[in-house]
Amino acid sequence: MSATALSARLVITITLSISVRERNKENMIKEYKVESKNSTVCGYPGRQFHWEKFGWKGEAVYQGKEHYKSPKPRVDNLLIAENCQYLHVPYNFEEHGTIYRVRPNLSMRAGRKYRGRKIIRQTAVEKEDGWYWVLELKD
Repeated sequence: MSATALSARLVITITLSISVRERNKENMIKEYKVESKNSTVCGYPGRQFHWEKFGWKGEAVYQGKEHYKSPKPRVDNLLIAENCQYLHVPYNFEEHGTIYRVRPNLSMRAGRKYRGRKIIRQTAVEKEDGWYWVLELKD
């Protein structure tokens, strides 16, 4: 191989490795559907609750002394760590009219390591097929 061809090949290799490293410096975004296995409800493991009783669409009506329509789930970040969000979701609203706090598991909170990367920000996002915990991760 000639010196010119070797030099050109070396420049291309260095350029490619630099661009890959620069891409890896960007924060990675991971999305996890809100489920019983990755959430807590009022501080208890999500697996202890019947997830079909949560009112994700806000359509239930409480049949107590007065009739109240359940609200849609809403995002909040007041009583949790910085850069973290949780949800207020109606649970078994027809019978009891309750709204529970649904949080991601402790392992998904900002500031912690998650699968080898540091969580910068954790948010709750509604999509067409349901709610998701979105983690912004950094090496």
